[in-house]
Amino acid sequence: MERTTQNKRGVMALTSLVRVANSKIGDYQEHFINEDFGFSVRLSNGAIRMSREVAEDYESQPSSVTRDRINKIANTFREM
Repeated sequence: MERTTQNKRGVMALTSLVRVANSKIGDYQEHFINEDFGFSVRLSNGAIRMSREVAEDYESQPSSVTRDRINKIANTFREM
């Protein structure tokens, strides 16, 4: 995986939103481009995954990111 700062504002904002859906989700540390060309986000206590599209969508039009999309990200949480 390659560390990146692409769409950092969207990734960080979405991390905060998914924390509301799952209070176990920790704080953003950094993110990487994963094997699916999406983002793997390292957290203070684990990791989540999200597509580039959702991060781009959030940056360009936050209201376009539905609760369903946020819940899908929250469901990728893996505690470490």
